[in-house]
Amino acid sequence: MRLTHGNQASGRARRTLIGKILALAAALVLVAAACSDDGGTEADTLEPPGADVILRIVADGSVAADWTLADLEESVGFTESVIDGDNQTGPLFLDVLAASGVDDWDVAEVRGFGEGRTFEIGLDISADDVNETWILDVTNRGTLKLTSPDLPRESWVRDVGEIIID
Repeated sequence: MRLTHGNQASGRARRTLIGKILALAAALVLVAAACSDDGGTEADTLEPPGADVILRIVADGSVAADWTLADLEESVGFTESVIDGDNQTGPLFLDVLAASGVDDWDVAEVRGFGEGRTFEIGLDISADDVNETWILDVTNRGTLKLTSPDLPRESWVRDVGEIIID
C-alpha cells in the first residue's frame, strides 16, 4: 500500500510540475507576442485623432494632416462630378494630398469600409492610377467616400478615415 501511495504522490507532483511548466510556457508566448512586431503599420501606433477629425493623412509614419469637414471645405475646396448617374461632391483626392504637404508619392492605402459598410478595407492605389476624377465625396452622413469613374462602384471606399502614404 505504501508503494501505491508513493506513486500517487509522485504522479500528483509530476502533474503539478507539468502544469507549472505549461503555464510558464503560455506566459512566455504571451510576452513574446506582446513584444514582437504584430505586422501593423507605424500609423497604427499614432495618437488617435480628435473627435471632429474625419480624415487623417499619414506620410512616412507621421501625421501629415488631420482634417475636419470644415477644414476641408475651407482649405481645399469642393468640386462636383456625376459618376454612374450620382452626383459626387467633395475635394479632389490629389488636392487633399497636396494641401496635406504630400506632393511626391508612389503608393497610398485608403482605409475605410467596403460596400455595405460591414467590413473594413484598405484600398492600395498607385499614383500612376490617380487623376483629377478621383473625389473624396462628402456623404449625407458627413463622412467621406473615395469615388472615381475609373473605380468600379464595389471598389469605392466608404467612410474613409485614413490615407497612408508609402
